[in-house]
Amino acid sequence: MMDGIGRIGFGWKIFLLLYAFSPFGVTMAQDTFQLQEFDLTIPQVDYEGAIYYDPGDPLPHIDLKKVGWDRVVEKKHRAILLETEYLQLTVLPEMGRVYSMVYRPTGNEVLWRNDIVRPGGGNNDTGWWLWIGGIEYTLPGDEHGTTWALPWSFEILEDSPFRKALRMQVQEPTTGLRESIDLSVYPGSAFFEADIRIWNATPDTAYFAHWVNPQWTPGGQNELTDNTEFIVPTRQILVEDRWQANMGPSPQVWPGNSLRHIRNWNKMGDLMADGLEAGFFSAYSHDAEEGVVRVFDPIGNPGFDMWTYGFHPTGIPMGSGAPNKGYAEMWGGTVKTFPHELRPLAPGASQVWTEWMYPYQRTGGLTYANQHAALTCLLSADGSKLDIAVCPPRSLENAVMLLRIDGRTEMRQPFSAAPDAPYQTSIALAEATVPENVVLSIERLGTELVRCRAVAEVLRF
Repeated sequence: MMDGIGRIGFGWKIFLLLYAFSPFGVTMAQDTFQLQEFDLTIPQVDYEGAIYYDPGDPLPHIDLKKVGWDRVVEKKHRAILLETEYLQLTVLPEMGRVYSMVYRPTGNEVLWRNDIVRPGGGNNDTGWWLWIGGIEYTLPGDEHGTTWALPWSFEILEDSPFRKALRMQVQEPTTGLRESIDLSVYPGSAFFEADIRIWNATPDTAYFAHWVNPQWTPGGQNELTDNTEFIVPTRQILVEDRWQANMGPSPQVWPGNSLRHIRNWNKMGDLMADGLEAGFFSAYSHDAEEGVVRVFDPIGNPGFDMWTYGFHPTGIPMGSGAPNKGYAEMWGGTVKTFPHELRPLAPGASQVWTEWMYPYQRTGGLTYANQHAALTCLLSADGSKLDIAVCPPRSLENAVMLLRIDGRTEMRQPFSAAPDAPYQTSIALAEATVPENVVLSIERLGTELVRCRAVAEVLRF
């Protein structure tokens, strides 16, 4: 079954191909666009001897009392480097995990990685989880599922001048569901693209939830900066009963909520979006002026959940015990709420979608993002001034910015922007207005790439 998400992904691939051959595309040195397979050694506590299997249970479990907590060993992993002019992506394909994402314009790592990998207890079917970091893809449910603990197979799909791609695959044993993830980068791009397929090859209906768990620390050198903002396009958040003592009541209004900033997370906590109004969410460091965003279709992926240890926390399970300001797990799911919500998948059916993830910079935050651009469009409190900043994940040469107010075109202006050269402008409006009346569009070669409304400065997401 190919749904709308899959069709969107196909259309974007066609655009990428045309863009690569366009005279306006990015010219790159060959050595900045590459795929490399290599061995990566990562330190870990000596835990593998504590793993065991119960009779008839295909899942690995662990006896934490048998872990050699004081013994650090070097574990060799097969790794794949996908590199462009703007991005270095390191994948551990046999773990089904993105391990590192370096934004080359700033040189910063945007994913949290534990300095020494260590296990810990977990509220899932395996009974444990591995504090390693990066981005994990989880089936068949929340709380990390089971697939993080399973061996994945992989293959190189393409190593051409136009695309570098690999495929990771796994079968989840408790449901029989299969998952494949195609990770791709393109010349001159700061994003990586994930084509995800989940299918039911069993004769029975399976119930599942798939969650993507990026562990983000944009601009923070492996920890959140003090002025990190969480941007989620929702009107309302939900808080489970078990977290309300730390997070406050449920529901809560999200625009203007103090929890948008990590400095107001006094304790460990978790929150959910009560419906998404657009297909993106992001973390942005105002200290480093750098963020990272996930872009997706919210119809097939309506869920958002966020968890952190809090602001300047203690007790983070860093393998070395070194102090750390923490990281943010910003989950995206195929179901609306977290935890325990599932959806059916009939025999022979599949769910297919495409999503993108990329760093961006110097936008002062974020009001909207898609696969073409991360941008801020803020209307001043008195409605007289519009601040605009655009950072695309691919160079936008010969683009056109259109500003419409009350349906009238007030501005049509050529501009250019790139991942290492964001565009910024401030526009004085002839008459004061309200955000609902202000529409910003970006076009290139006759195609509209972005359309969004302004956001009030005091109430932005």
